[in-house]
Amino acid sequence: MKPIKAAVLGCGDRGNVYAGYALLHPEEMEIVAVADIDAVALKTTGDKYGIPDTLRFKDVDEFLAADVKCDTVINATMDGAHYYTAKKLIERGYDQLLEKPIVNNAEELEELKKLAEEKGVSLIVCHVLRYTPFYKYIKTLLNAGEIGRIFTMEMNEHVELVHFADSFIRGKWSDEKECGSGLLLQKCSHDLDLMCWLNNFTKPKAVSSFGSRAYFLPENAPEGATEFCYNCPNGKTCLYCAQKIHLDLDWFYFQTWRGIGKPLDEITREEKEEFLKTSDYGRCVYTLRRDLVDRQTVSVAFKDGSVCLFTVVGGCSSGGRFIHIVGSKGEISGKLEENKIKISRTVRKDGGFEKTTEIVDLSDKIPENSKHSNGDMSLMREYVRFLCGDRSSISLTTIDDSVSGHMCVYAAEKSRKEGKTVELEL
Repeated sequence: MKPIKAAVLGCGDRGNVYAGYALLHPEEMEIVAVADIDAVALKTTGDKYGIPDTLRFKDVDEFLAADVKCDTVINATMDGAHYYTAKKLIERGYDQLLEKPIVNNAEELEELKKLAEEKGVSLIVCHVLRYTPFYKYIKTLLNAGEIGRIFTMEMNEHVELVHFADSFIRGKWSDEKECGSGLLLQKCSHDLDLMCWLNNFTKPKAVSSFGSRAYFLPENAPEGATEFCYNCPNGKTCLYCAQKIHLDLDWFYFQTWRGIGKPLDEITREEKEEFLKTSDYGRCVYTLRRDLVDRQTVSVAFKDGSVCLFTVVGGCSSGGRFIHIVGSKGEISGKLEENKIKISRTVRKDGGFEKTTEIVDLSDKIPENSKHSNGDMSLMREYVRFLCGDRSSISLTTIDDSVSGHMCVYAAEKSRKEGKTVELEL
């Protein structure tokens, strides 16, 4: 087959991750155009994929004005830009792979869904965790009825402390008003999507949620803490010391240093030191005024009587995602990062009862240095096949099967803020 021709709108980390499939499999996909409002990101990505200047654009409007011929657009713009960019692309008839979250409210979600249907274009959401060997295997078990009907599902996401600090306190997703998404929508739309996808034998009917920002507050700052970390007396003991995290360890460099406005490999340590003296990335996590919660729980009641619970907490010593599903014939449990699934059953045998346990180890299916437990590249592989007419994927679904998870997020935020259970009509 001829390679799928793709354009990339949004040349940050996620856009480059998805586009990277073209470097690994040039026989399957080719990047033909790029667009980004950040001139440095645009040049870096354009150079990486050998894109001529005539096919490098500063925004979606320039891209559309050029009438670029391609099979799909990878839309990896920031959350707040999704509605405008996705709508423009749909109206022009482009198939689209859209980074999650889709949009930050139900009205715009329904509008995009309806518009995509009217225009006859595909709008596929980057629910990358569906494509991991771990969750894909669980879905296969559920579809096969291995544990019978789902009674309950418990899911937990522990966001590691450096990740939480860099992305959701100091970083570009730290404020709901600025980025357009709260923690649940930006970070955990993955998880609410998984909940509804794994249990898509039915539909959610009611949601309740509790959560708050209760730790990352000025009153919890260590004694003597200063506004910026560079002159703080707690630098050698604080878990969130920006100098240690960013200068010494250089964690999350791909998003921390973008504000300097230079290619990452050209930035000097001296420039980084000065940047941390004025940037939010160098501020104290306790005194930096932001509005995202640092813990939240969501309960979802489904129409068939099943009840599912999700909890997220930020600032954990060890990050990870956990799941435990109880069914009428058995149980499934495991941790994503361990890539091992435990299947427990009670069966009748020789007139009595027997308890069985099976451990499925999927570690050998995870390539070294893969992101999201190999969900990113698995998504791209199945998406390319989808564009070529293959409809066999259990993970890749139309926008219809992405709606439920997002609606649960919207309802959960309404419940948390207004202190009431929210009914759904899906």
